[in-house]
Amino acid sequence: MAAMRKLEAAGIDRKQAQAHTKVLRDSQARLATEADIRRIEEKMATETDLARLEARMYGVFVALAAVVIAAGKYL
Repeated sequence: MAAMRKLEAAGIDRKQAQAHTKVLRDSQARLATEADIRRIEEKMATETDLARLEARMYGVFVALAAVVIAAGKYL
């Protein structure tokens, strides 16, 4: 409870120092950790890679369709 001791040393009474410390602890509990951020970055990279692959596959599909249509004209 270093934060509480610092608040008390600054002249804040014990009850208020405890309340401030609890608010700080509660707000920090909702913050993203480094591991959370790393996991999100990895997921975003994977989704970006999948989107890029999907775009390439769509391009190949369109090219293949064009070849099939062109070949059909000559059959």
